[in-house]
Amino acid sequence: LGNEPAPHSSLAHFRCVVEHEVRLLSPNSGSLDDDLLQALAEAINRFNNCVSQAGELREYRDSNTGEIIAFAQEAAKGRVSRGQWFYASDAAAKQYVWFHSVQEIVGRSIENPDIDIVDLGPSGTDAFSELKAKYGFASVNDWHTVADYRGRFKYENGDEGPSWKQLDPPDWLFEKKRGPFG
Repeated sequence: LGNEPAPHSSLAHFRCVVEHEVRLLSPNSGSLDDDLLQALAEAINRFNNCVSQAGELREYRDSNTGEIIAFAQEAAKGRVSRGQWFYASDAAAKQYVWFHSVQEIVGRSIENPDIDIVDLGPSGTDAFSELKAKYGFASVNDWHTVADYRGRFKYENGDEGPSWKQLDPPDWLFEKKRGPFG
């Protein structure tokens, strides 16, 4: 914490992000050079965002080599557990690691009496929204009225982060409506 580097700020983690972005963006333009540059630029941006945000890291490693093949970053705040980031190498994608990651965050959330909602984050594509829906996750446009993020960040070891109450959504978003006009 503080001046320490993020635990997932290694080259191995960055490679997962790059492979993930190349796999997602490759079919978009037809030009491998354009796709690769776009994917690399996106990977750098996403990696910088990922290592600078709160959350707990879940690593997935190859059972034979010990190499990092995927990682998920989860954050619990208020009454929500959020699958903040998920990046996987090509090998992990073929092993359906994302599904295990979702199963685990849902399982931990069910066991935690302080959590009401699992937020898998924005989908980015209709295909990903459809995949989430296939497994029971609704795509919610006005998520801020459903996912109650009011409160401190919470960690699995029982620690809580500082209060950033000024950044919490307003209480009126979660008040029960009294009629058709509020």
